[in-house]
Amino acid sequence: MKYSLTIVFVLFCISFSFGQLEKTFHQTFEIGETESIALDLYGEYEIEFWAGTNLMTETKVELYNSSPSIFNHFIEKEKRYVIEADTTGGVFTLRSHDKKRVPIRTRTGECFEIARLKVFVPEKFYLENPNTLMLK
Repeated sequence: MKYSLTIVFVLFCISFSFGQLEKTFHQTFEIGETESIALDLYGEYEIEFWAGTNLMTETKVELYNSSPSIFNHFIEKEKRYVIEADTTGGVFTLRSHDKKRVPIRTRTGECFEIARLKVFVPEKFYLENPNTLMLK
């Protein structure tokens, strides 16, 4: 009886972990002498101040019920999680490449996606509002 419960538990764990793909990637941006940073990012994000002189983003993505090739397609070809920098107009702007984020669908149905974005900002800035940082 003890072994059958162990086998059931192992099968239960395997069934929930199957199909989960994860990736964490970072992007760094030199902000130079900018006095303000505008954030035009998809969804919710967390801002963390750090001692660094560059701005860095950390994106953690989990995708369920998908294949690695589909996951890689959305990361590399569609650039679903890429963040771009724009310095026109005297303001340093971080912008999500893909702001639509249409649900990912496969032959077996829709994939469940979790994307967490953290923006690491130099300590010399302060948060003026949820989308703007200013030099102290």
